[in-house]
Amino acid sequence: MNIVRIAVKEIKSDFRDARTLFFMLLFPIVLMFILGTALSHAFQWTISIGDVRVFYKDQTAGQLSASIHAMAQAAKKAHIDFQKAPDDMNGKQAVQEGKADGYVEIGPHGMELYTNERNQIKGSVVEGAMTAFVGHYRLAMAVSQGQPGLFQPNRSPHEEYIQERSLRSKRKPGAMDYYAVAMTTMIALYSALPGSFLLRGERTRKTADRLLAAPVRKSEIFIGKLSGNIVANFLCVAVVILFSKLVFHAYWGRHLSLVYLLLLTEVVLAISFGLGISYLARTEGAARTMAMVLIQLASFFGGAYFPIDETKWFAHLSPLSWMNETIFKMVYANDVSSVVPTMLLNVGLAAVFLLIAVASVARREGL
Repeated sequence: MNIVRIAVKEIKSDFRDARTLFFMLLFPIVLMFILGTALSHAFQWTISIGDVRVFYKDQTAGQLSASIHAMAQAAKKAHIDFQKAPDDMNGKQAVQEGKADGYVEIGPHGMELYTNERNQIKGSVVEGAMTAFVGHYRLAMAVSQGQPGLFQPNRSPHEEYIQERSLRSKRKPGAMDYYAVAMTTMIALYSALPGSFLLRGERTRKTADRLLAAPVRKSEIFIGKLSGNIVANFLCVAVVILFSKLVFHAYWGRHLSLVYLLLLTEVVLAISFGLGISYLARTEGAARTMAMVLIQLASFFGGAYFPIDETKWFAHLSPLSWMNETIFKMVYANDVSSVVPTMLLNVGLAAVFLLIAVASVARREGL
């Protein structure tokens, strides 16, 4: 019962503190709005290259010719305009002069593709389309050899025979979606600041002696203050998530309960880290400064302010990097395989810092 009373008192004290409400609620919401609005164009995942114009000369007949015609009709849906070149037209010269983005000569022994190096993007689109057509046509021919009559020349060679499925999520995070996750994980890490003076603050306010004189065990004080601080900071994180979802319309996927559980372990890690730092540093000011510096470094290298390339070795040193990566996988790829390992990593690191704090408390007469 003493633990519950101490925890409730800690929650009330945190929410009465204006600094707690500013840093844990207003600060991430304002920063989320500013970055999500100002950098919205940096998260455009599509680029328009306009219509692609391709001339082709078909010197074949039968199934291949019919398949090429079907492919040309289907390519118009992707804004690739295949036009049959007139007999008197020099397709290579048309490409060189920029009148076409590609020229294809199709003969009995194969295809020859010509593109203009001055427009490599459209040339790559044409090359990719022809490569895909050749691959599908060869596979369809192999199928038709095993089952004669199955292939119908008036259809695209991959219709009904080749079913494509993509494992990559079609949805991509926009600027507001990205910063909703990044700011939430960052503010969860800020829980280290109240954790750094969780017990030292009692000595600063001259209330440590009164706590020790009360009929309460030292372990109850420690557990009560720790649990109360975890609940208070997690409630702030939960409010930030709900605000971003309801007001900014940020996308959090279908596993919101797992997101909350994952962020709870990060809050536990952050508070335990701050608590451990408070006993490694000599003074409360030194502990806060050390915690603030490490939080800013972890935020910068963890992608809180802008996306960080995951291949960079330093990115994986920040808790935000593995938290953001796990959440994005869960939200946009429906992949929950890394949730449990990330939670165990957070809890394991938290246990290390808590052991440092408990050992320090056990050696001292006071808090």
